Amino acid sequence: MSYTELFKIISTPWASINDIMKIAGCGKDSARKIRDSIIHIIKEEKKDIPYSKKKVIPTKRVIEYLDLDIEYVKDMAMKEYELKRMKEKTNVSY
Repeated sequence: MSYTELFKIISTPWASINDIMKIAGCGKDSARKIRDSIIHIIKEEKKDIPYSKKKVIPTKRVIEYLDLDIEYVKDMAMKEYELKRMKEKTNVSY
């Protein structure tokens, strides 16, 4: 997955199992364990998570749990974007 895709995912307020799988680069079982661990931490803090059919958790908590460096991801996403634009500029068709 590119840094641009990763940045788009971590920019959303809620993370699903599929989002956790992409962020952590893991399978469904590991993503469920991460989600359940985060839910446990949130409940220990005496806070609630909105009930929904699809269990989601705050993306901010996933980022903290995985100790992601958001600034690095953001910088790399910008570099990917700039490289893509440079490539498009040099590919002139006549």
